[in-house]
Amino acid sequence: MSVTETVTQDQDLPFFPFPDTFSPLPSGTLAEIARRAPAIRVRFGPGQLPVWLIVRHAPARAMLGDHRFSRTRTLDFRPPLTGAQIPDRTSLLWLDPPDHTRIRRLVSTGFAHRRIEHLRPWIAETARRHVATMLAGPAPADFRKHVAAAVPVEVICHLLGVPEIDQDKVRTWAETLFRFSVDREAAAAGQKALHAYMDTLVRERQAQLAAGETATKLFDVLITTHDSDDGRLSEDELRSLALTLLIGGFETTAGVLTNAVGTLLAERSHWASLVADPELMPTAVEELLRYHPLSMTFPRVATEDVDLGDFVVRTGEVAIAPFAATNRDPALYDDPDRLDLTRPPVANLAFGHGPHHCIGAHLARVELAEVLRALIDLMPTLRLAVPLADLRYELAAPIGRPEKLPVVW
Repeated sequence: MSVTETVTQDQDLPFFPFPDTFSPLPSGTLAEIARRAPAIRVRFGPGQLPVWLIVRHAPARAMLGDHRFSRTRTLDFRPPLTGAQIPDRTSLLWLDPPDHTRIRRLVSTGFAHRRIEHLRPWIAETARRHVATMLAGPAPADFRKHVAAAVPVEVICHLLGVPEIDQDKVRTWAETLFRFSVDREAAAAGQKALHAYMDTLVRERQAQLAAGETATKLFDVLITTHDSDDGRLSEDELRSLALTLLIGGFETTAGVLTNAVGTLLAERSHWASLVADPELMPTAVEELLRYHPLSMTFPRVATEDVDLGDFVVRTGEVAIAPFAATNRDPALYDDPDRLDLTRPPVANLAFGHGPHHCIGAHLARVELAEVLRALIDLMPTLRLAVPLADLRYELAAPIGRPEKLPVVW
């Protein structure tokens, strides 16, 4: 019997996310589904819309790389699929080719492997400074607040060219914008404040660059660059792109850092092995990203019938893929629910796949590695102040992570 034939009435579908989807422990519900089928139908979002939940690696990867699945079309649903978020139709997150291709090409050099490696020493210094500040303060301390959120916001603001004096308020606004637990009024207020700030920053930098200042930051390059085929970015596209890079470079990386450190400290043998052998870092980073990835993709709408092997997504239907399931597919990984810091890396979907593969993937890997290096060097006795299972988890799109991560040393 096909997956489609097992679905009878939409009103009988389970609601996703499941209670254990964003748990620090292996998701029993997702694992059970993956044992039975590559995908099922569930209800999702504020409108409880029936969607395809793809839980195995192969069909998820195929869906992510298929141009017949549209992100832009997801913005047509009311209520929106994005919870409290206020989607921006000019955002790189929601664009389809060719506009997505044009805008992504303009910014891709700013996140190139060589450029990020050039920044690695500065990122390492930044990580050590924030870890040292936490170490000098009282214990227990909230690792998320003092390090996991502080490092990414400083790094992405530095890369873009957001003045240091503005970083705290930008962080406060950004934290409201991509969090499902925030009501729409708060999200709208955060978005309005960020838009106004970016408009002001654009005007100020345009005037300074016109007066002869050298373009040194990515934001400067975006203001002055021309695409040889399509011309200069519009004002709306420029503002939206800057906001997308800022929020994407902060909130998701902060979640990755929080989850990775929580996972390592939850079982002391993992932390002890990394402290004893820092050379494990490259494989440890990849394994942590596999084990506790971004929780799921943004939804996509099929623009025509798409056969993904064991099931067909019909025109107009929505599909999502929780990476917490696809990255534990036993077809790819032996004993996938076990964290193994020595596991040889196998291509996973931690940063997505296809046209919307995370443009900051290498930056996030570098930040994770350098934060871990700073911790094992300066705080080798670090441990959780409370059991991981006792922490309150929330969904800060698209990643589930604890609101706080109390640690002692």
